[in-house]
Amino acid sequence: MAYVKIAPFAVFLLAAFSLSFTVMFSMKKIEGAKCGEACDTQFNFCNAGDGCRCFITDAYLTLPGFCAQLTSIEKKVEELPNLCWSHAECIRKGSGNYCAHLPNSDIKYGFCFASISEAEDVLLKRDFLKMSVSA
Repeated sequence: MAYVKIAPFAVFLLAAFSLSFTVMFSMKKIEGAKCGEACDTQFNFCNAGDGCRCFITDAYLTLPGFCAQLTSIEKKVEELPNLCWSHAECIRKGSGNYCAHLPNSDIKYGFCFASISEAEDVLLKRDFLKMSVSA
């Protein structure tokens, strides 16, 4: 007889836990930026279905990037003097001696700098990497 009284309570608990689980862990549908739109320079987030990548033209990451097709990115890297594929290209363009790539492995091009130490200062010692300490 006790099992008959406990069964509705067990069903109630199961329903309550499943409802709270779906409310607490519900996933939002997030879409990446489409080609031609601005994209986040920190996470390189573009819609993969369009075949777009986030194109960043500022090594200091102060300007937002924009989503573009890979072929147009390759053309832009050739045109812009501060973007490079290799050290030799920086020297050829006359904009530095060192081609520094961002830590994000999705971005295949780099930025030209005069030296390795300048590239380290810009890419590794930025303000957003420092932890804020409350007084």
